[in-house]
Amino acid sequence: MPPSVQRSNASHYKGDTITEIKLYDGYAHLLPAQQGWQQIADDALDWALRHAR
Repeated sequence: MPPSVQRSNASHYKGDTITEIKLYDGYAHLLPAQQGWQQIADDALDWALRHAR
């Protein structure tokens, strides 16, 4: 989705919800079909582990 939509969606989360937006230029929505998807998956896992309670 476009970055402007991501920012709008993130702004609706309130309270203790942790939201961050990280853009990966040049990647389409079907991420696993593209080279480099592993690094993005690793970034998502690292983020989840850092914020796990």
